[in-house]
Amino acid sequence: MDTRFPSESLGDTLSCFDVGTPLTTTEVADSLGIGRRSAYDRLEQLVEHGVLETKKVGAKARVWWRSPPGDDHSGGERSRVPAPLGDRESELTNKVRQQEVIATLGQYALECDDLESVFQEATELVADALDVDYCKVLKLNPTGDSLSLLAGTGWDDGVVGSEKISATATDSQAAYTLSVDAPVVVENLETETRFSGPDLLTSHGVLSGISTVIETADEPWGVLGTHDTSPRSFSRTDTSFVQAIANILSSAIARDDAKRKLRRQRTQLAALNNLYEVVSEINSSIIEQSTPGEIEQTVCDHLAASDSYLFAWIGGIDSVSQTVSSRAEAGVEGYLDEVEISIDPTDERSEGPTGKAFQTGEVQTAKAIDIGTSHDPWREAVDRYEYRSSAAIPIVHEESVYGVLNVYSERPYAFEGQELDVITRLGEIVGHAIAAVERKEALASDELVELGFRMRNFFGEFETEGTIRVDRIIAIDDGRFLAYGTATRDTVETVHRLVEALDHWEAVHFYSDDDPAKFELRMVEPPVASLVSSLGGHIEEAIVTGGDLQLTTHFPSTVDVRAVVDAMNEIAPGTEMLRRRQISRQVDDPRRALASDLTEKQRTTLEAAYHAGFFEWPRSASGEEVAESMGVSAPTFHQHLRKAEQKVFDAMYSTAETES
Repeated sequence: MDTRFPSESLGDTLSCFDVGTPLTTTEVADSLGIGRRSAYDRLEQLVEHGVLETKKVGAKARVWWRSPPGDDHSGGERSRVPAPLGDRESELTNKVRQQEVIATLGQYALECDDLESVFQEATELVADALDVDYCKVLKLNPTGDSLSLLAGTGWDDGVVGSEKISATATDSQAAYTLSVDAPVVVENLETETRFSGPDLLTSHGVLSGISTVIETADEPWGVLGTHDTSPRSFSRTDTSFVQAIANILSSAIARDDAKRKLRRQRTQLAALNNLYEVVSEINSSIIEQSTPGEIEQTVCDHLAASDSYLFAWIGGIDSVSQTVSSRAEAGVEGYLDEVEISIDPTDERSEGPTGKAFQTGEVQTAKAIDIGTSHDPWREAVDRYEYRSSAAIPIVHEESVYGVLNVYSERPYAFEGQELDVITRLGEIVGHAIAAVERKEALASDELVELGFRMRNFFGEFETEGTIRVDRIIAIDDGRFLAYGTATRDTVETVHRLVEALDHWEAVHFYSDDDPAKFELRMVEPPVASLVSSLGGHIEEAIVTGGDLQLTTHFPSTVDVRAVVDAMNEIAPGTEMLRRRQISRQVDDPRRALASDLTEKQRTTLEAAYHAGFFEWPRSASGEEVAESMGVSAPTFHQHLRKAEQKVFDAMYSTAETES
């Protein structure tokens, strides 16, 4: 046999072989650092030179080996395998089969969109390749204390899909696998000292097997396990094979998660665009409504008619039973007929989103609600209406909660990110609209409730010898108020000091040095004024003398007086209610005409201009100064003022012409 070669490369290739030890083409290529095709060409040449022999193994693989010196193959078959190669050939055959399984499953996992089918295919292929009785895929549950058997082969009927295994118990091979960084090999469970084996394994007669962690993003997702009913030794190749399958499953899970996130993002974007349209429609529609009930029904109608939501309802509080009652609904009929919601913190029926929204004044959401599992008082409603997420949005204005808007979606992860921000803002928009309507109703109503209060030592250390009188407080927007009144000369300095000391007193401007001196006070979220405004009322008069504050307030006849008194005492403990009486507005009260004809912005602009002295001569304040006080541009101020003046003059002269 001639061992001299025409090139050094063939000599390098031959040096890869130990006598009698077969290698695959891939192993030779890896050893030389060349491509598989180049390695195969060299090996063919070495066979032609008679220094290597070869044999086909399996469907597509081939092994090569170097014969012992002196072994003559000239008269025999070139592909004859020496007798000592039996075990090695078997191992190589298994290895080739395992590589085929890895390739097959890898391709299947790339093409299949059903993750559970990938898991099931993996268990069947692994069990067949390793010739074991059982294989399983376990998923670690969110709590981290158990694993669910999602897919498997060989197990008794009913086990796959229902069996749960402890992820923490000391007898569990799966639990032990989660605690180590490498595959776990068991040759004989009866002599195993690391764990004894859970009921699932012992009841199926399992004695040996391999298990390894399925990881995603460096966190354990679950466990891949193979098991046999006979004691058995597994090779390093077998262990690597199981780990390779687990890696394929990890990649499949990661791809599936990425697809789910992308689909969720696309769905959320579509829902967000839809919500923007709905909110725009609601904004346009509620302006035309004249009562809080009409506003609430309009909101529910638009939400339920959208593509993003199933139904909506608005609830208020029954003060007697401390439960929630429905005031408006759309897309559903009688939802609260079968669901009772409490606001009592000691009642479990208050633990849902609606109850918590009333208690906290904050948006509450429920996501990825499972249908068909019973764990709360509202489970029957979930099953019946088949919603997967919900949001309870407080309808708020200033510090008052008018009710809670409840919206439901079939999307598991609705009400996240920007969608949550927009729908939260919707609660504020509706609250502002209801407050405006209630103020308008109060101005136009014949009957009012007048409540008088005294708050002693209201400003603490700031005692006054003279008198501060506020004749008008105007709600602008976003919690901003303008107060107009007078202060006697000996209290002017106190007013300036209060502006410096109180966070909600922003700035004061005195129009003259008269006694008393007229002033304009800018306030941001003043507690008392905000409360009164949020309940649809207004402060008719506020007088400060000797540090005590006396208020005269007017509210709609439907106001809950007890709630007003309680709220006042929260602001200033010890508040006294001096009087409560029903009053009737004069039929020809001009404020009624203003309420019915002017928009809120027009009315606010007209009042601010009047009390600031814009209509006096000489003017106490210019249009630009009033606009600055209101926080709007001068053109905006003049636009609203002109429209308000036009409506006032139209009402006055059209009435005069009719009478004549």
